[in-house]
Amino acid sequence: MEVAADRSEDRSDAGLDAAVRRHQAWLVGRIALVVGDREEARDLAQQTFVRAAERWPIGDDEAVARWLAVVGVRLAISERRRRRRWGFLPIEMADSTWALDTDPDLWEALATLDRRTRAALVLTVLEGYSQDEVAEALGVPRGTLASWLSRARTRLRATLEERE
Repeated sequence: MEVAADRSEDRSDAGLDAAVRRHQAWLVGRIALVVGDREEARDLAQQTFVRAAERWPIGDDEAVARWLAVVGVRLAISERRRRRRWGFLPIEMADSTWALDTDPDLWEALATLDRRTRAALVLTVLEGYSQDEVAEALGVPRGTLASWLSRARTRLRATLEERE
């Protein structure tokens, strides 16, 4: 009986290790879009994986990705709140070259959005979640989320058109 439990635990650990390898890079990138700092995003992604380990197994690969995205963005938002509440220096784009190389105008335009709007945009546009799912994850009514997204698109469009 002990041998069967050990094998099951080994498979579970292997599944978590595979999930970390498969999802870490994009999770750090998504969190960095919210916090604006690559190193801070790595720390928050690590915290997300620690929470995943506490709940493992979470489900199939799609469920794992969804869970990681929601928890990671929530941790990023909480960290921003904590820093503001306790008067820490704001998180800056200390290592933004990775983002600037891909599309500097878009990165700079995203940085002008408030954290909630940026999180909503990341989850709906980049992660493909529905507005209902994101509204539930962020704890706001769907209409509020739709309003954030509409204003974000308008603001991004205006900001990017100015740069052309």
